[in-house]
Amino acid sequence: MKTYFLKSLFVFFITISFALHFNNATAQTFSHQKNLDQFLELMSQKGFIDYSDLIKPVERKHIFSLLQELKTNNNLNEVEKKELAFYLEDFKLEDSSFMPNKIVPPNFPHFFKKPLDQQNLFLYKDKDFGFIVDPFIIADQAFVNGHSLNTQAVGAQFLGYAGKRIGFQFSFQDINQLGQIDTIRLDNELPGIVRKASTNPRLFNYSQMNATISYRFNKGNIVVGQDQNIFGYGKTGNLVLSDKSPAYPFYVINYQPVKWFKFNYMHAWLQSGVINDAASYSTGNSVYGGLRKTFVPKFYAVHSLEITAMPGLKFNLGESMVYTDQLELAYMLPVTFFKAFDNQKFNDNILTGSNGQFFMGFSSRNQIKRTHIYGQFFIDEIRIGSMFNAGTSRNQIGYQLGASMADAFIPNLTLSSEYTRINPFVYRNFIPAQNYTNANFSLGDWMGANSGRLWLSANYRPKAKFSLTGYMMFIDRGGAGTIEQQYFAVPQPKFGFDPQYQRTKLGFEANYSFWSKASIRIAAAQTSQKATNGASASSSIREASLGIYWNKF
Repeated sequence: MKTYFLKSLFVFFITISFALHFNNATAQTFSHQKNLDQFLELMSQKGFIDYSDLIKPVERKHIFSLLQELKTNNNLNEVEKKELAFYLEDFKLEDSSFMPNKIVPPNFPHFFKKPLDQQNLFLYKDKDFGFIVDPFIIADQAFVNGHSLNTQAVGAQFLGYAGKRIGFQFSFQDINQLGQIDTIRLDNELPGIVRKASTNPRLFNYSQMNATISYRFNKGNIVVGQDQNIFGYGKTGNLVLSDKSPAYPFYVINYQPVKWFKFNYMHAWLQSGVINDAASYSTGNSVYGGLRKTFVPKFYAVHSLEITAMPGLKFNLGESMVYTDQLELAYMLPVTFFKAFDNQKFNDNILTGSNGQFFMGFSSRNQIKRTHIYGQFFIDEIRIGSMFNAGTSRNQIGYQLGASMADAFIPNLTLSSEYTRINPFVYRNFIPAQNYTNANFSLGDWMGANSGRLWLSANYRPKAKFSLTGYMMFIDRGGAGTIEQQYFAVPQPKFGFDPQYQRTKLGFEANYSFWSKASIRIAAAQTSQKATNGASASSSIREASLGIYWNKF
């Protein structure tokens, strides 16, 4: 069976490769830079470019083409012109005019002599091959309610191109936190991690590793690797895929046959967090209990369509499937209708089937001048015939609506708002291994079910590379409920049942970038949480931090 699957997968990829044209194909790597992403979002919101950022990370060559397009735009203000020139300096590999027919030698001396016009620690480029190397550094000192929290991270990253069709990336960092540590990371926006064992109870140590290799054809690409994939436009979380879950192995196929239509597919290998007792076996000794433990195998497949209806207006539609126990070839094929296959193969038997979801959304940029309006609708379970009947409906859904206005009242001031609501029991399944999670962290929005979140922010850029942000976030959270309530309660518990708490967070950040990936950040926030169930106590958290960051490419 394994040999048959590998042969089938090989034939499938070869068929795709030869079925599509390779003219003008170029290799792809991807950008994770938050500041650059925010700049391009702003430029697209003002109608200067068409930024394709529904799925992140975004291809660097797409970003470079947009930066090049902005060079010819006469409507940029002085701050935007300087930021454009600043970001372009980080795209030497993608810029064919940068010594395309000459060898660019390793340039450590150049970096130390002229750091402002060469933003990479190491760069090599010739006509067939090129790569850049940078460090990965975090040095952050924070105080939480007067208690110290020190975060230090070191690592390395590189990316490059081999020929015209192959791109590659790798990054690794080892992170240590000492002091007032949040080791759970479930009820906040902090990315989820897999903790390492430590003999020091005050030391929190974990690592992050991402690696991808891509093959580019004329109308799309194939990517294999390990990373976090984000789906949506949300600023405080995303319903379909977010960065809450730790990175996972995957392969991706993206195909764009025409300018107005895109097809995206991903299959991923997840960590179920559920021990498979039947597959565990004795090691033949007594070391660490003498039992080899294994987890229930868990997988995830998702595909979506993105349609550009008119300049600035885009719609997306897709489905996903969380399944367990063994690989299914049908879910590994991009064109399968997942839900139909699940119903047919398992005779629509809930005890033997998988956990499917549907989603849809939209994005409108500059149709209202300098404004971005977006939304996402996520369906975990719904009964269409009774969706408006309070007695029999099973509307286990989530939705998000957001709006942002650039140059609001004064130049370089952006005002944003976002509301997210997730109904009871979304993301959860009666089979724990089929929850919408990876390593017990949500694949979707970090807030979880039976919760609502309102976010307001103001961002001002008084000068290039320098931004000031103030924000307010309000969360109203209800209880998780029981599995029996989820599947058998009639009527279903209403949104907000079993209220737990109301949380208000006020914060401020100042960020200055001295290289495209390197920045200094000052932040302060106060979080007040009021218990609404009468059981837990109210609390207040004050935090302030100062840090230096050299982030991902």
